[in-house]
Amino acid sequence: MVEPDVVVVPAGDALLGDPPRTEHVNVFAIARKPVSVGEYAMFVDATRHEPPIGWDEKRRGADRALEGVSWADAVAYCRWLTIGTGRIYRLPDEREWEKAARAQGTLEELGVLREWTNSWQEGGRVLRTGAEPAARVFASDDLAHVGFRIVRGMTGR
Repeated sequence: MVEPDVVVVPAGDALLGDPPRTEHVNVFAIARKPVSVGEYAMFVDATRHEPPIGWDEKRRGADRALEGVSWADAVAYCRWLTIGTGRIYRLPDEREWEKAARAQGTLEELGVLREWTNSWQEGGRVLRTGAEPAARVFASDDLAHVGFRIVRGMTGR
């Protein structure tokens, strides 16, 4: 089990959303990159979790960002990593994701995927995309180009 390379984002106010508004965000550590195929393969092998559609083809690029996973798959991965490391891992909420995305040099591979968050708005799970940091999309049945990056909790939640 490999813990992700994370960057600590300090607590403080951030200008978020569209239209922009000031919101306070607690300290957190977010993975620089989305979960990779290789990282997810360790989880699938260790837990026998049902792999995403087309898994045999996806496994060929271990360093590539994983895609085609549901929100439940992402949460299961976070739970497995939490149990295995003794640290709290979870999906970022929408405010954390946007604050990290707006900070220059914090997140890598932005815009490659739509990424799961742990936020729920307007009757659906929120995905964020790096194409534009304030861009919000909602979950659908189409999981193509849907992945996730994780947060290591630093406030006990």
